[in-house]
Amino acid sequence: MIAAAAAIEPPAAGYRLSAVSRFLSWADDLPWHGALLYLAMAALLFAWGQAVAWATGLVPVGTFHPLLATGFVYGPYILAALAYLNRVAVRALAQFWPATGWPDDQQATWRYAFVTAPGGYGAIAFGFGLAAAIGAFFSASDTLIGTGSDRLILLVGYLPAATLGYSLVVVAISQSVRQLRLVARIHREATRIDPFDRVPLYAFSGLTVRTALTYLVSGYYALTVNGTFQAGNVVGIVVLAATFGAGIACFVLPLWGIHERLVHEKAQLLQEVERRLGRLGDEMYRRIDGGQFDGTKVVSDALSGVQALRDRISRLPTWPWQPNLFRGFLSALLLPVIVYVVSRLIGGRVGV
Repeated sequence: MIAAAAAIEPPAAGYRLSAVSRFLSWADDLPWHGALLYLAMAALLFAWGQAVAWATGLVPVGTFHPLLATGFVYGPYILAALAYLNRVAVRALAQFWPATGWPDDQQATWRYAFVTAPGGYGAIAFGFGLAAAIGAFFSASDTLIGTGSDRLILLVGYLPAATLGYSLVVVAISQSVRQLRLVARIHREATRIDPFDRVPLYAFSGLTVRTALTYLVSGYYALTVNGTFQAGNVVGIVVLAATFGAGIACFVLPLWGIHERLVHEKAQLLQEVERRLGRLGDEMYRRIDGGQFDGTKVVSDALSGVQALRDRISRLPTWPWQPNLFRGFLSALLLPVIVYVVSRLIGGRVGV
């Protein structure tokens, strides 16, 4: 069993919560954890954009502008994803806690740290969101955003949803980094990690893979449903690349520390087994050379038992996730890319 220092300083508590953390805490107490609230937010953002477009005659009533009909989902989606990941983090912490070796009264402090974030960067997030939204809008093709007064009308309908979405990208990345740094820390400092007990070791892989998938889903949505807006859009492409990069990093990096600990522990266990096999082998030779053939069965049985233990240790995985989880993540990462590339190639040939 891997051992570390018994003393542990829990994460800081009592800091001033960010506005998003307070909102998520309030929404989580609503029925269905606030799912209807996030849907209502999406509906309001969609209604605002279409109302502007219809009231000004930008598009006929009853029809939808492609930009306004696809870009309203990002902000509500990010908030709903953050709320969901908070609940996943709480469950993962409870599963992993026996492996920490720490007093139960410290778990509440860790839980608080996992599901909240300190305030102080709201203005930065809003400023980035507003600048990114405007930059992405004016980087889009003229065929999408139009010219002259039509462009300004479209900007008015587009800006609230886009600013919220880009602002929450900053919040989401900040919260993800915070949560996954806590994952890395708790893996590093836990004192009762047992390589044979897989339940705690697999606990946080559920959080990391779901965090990664929330980024990938957002990225694939932007690449497909909202692909027209991304085409040739420098700001959109940069954010899209950051989204995919963050998704991959979220799955692997927080678990790297526990992987190295498991590799080291596995090597130690194998070394101990080999030493015992050597002693049993020496004992077997001693009895055979001494003509004690009746006593060799005891040693032979012991050798078989230790060899079986060696085989079991050799099969111990050193990555803290189930194999099917890793395969599923690779499929989620690569399959949509393959489908997208093939569809574009087929579309290009048909166009020719």
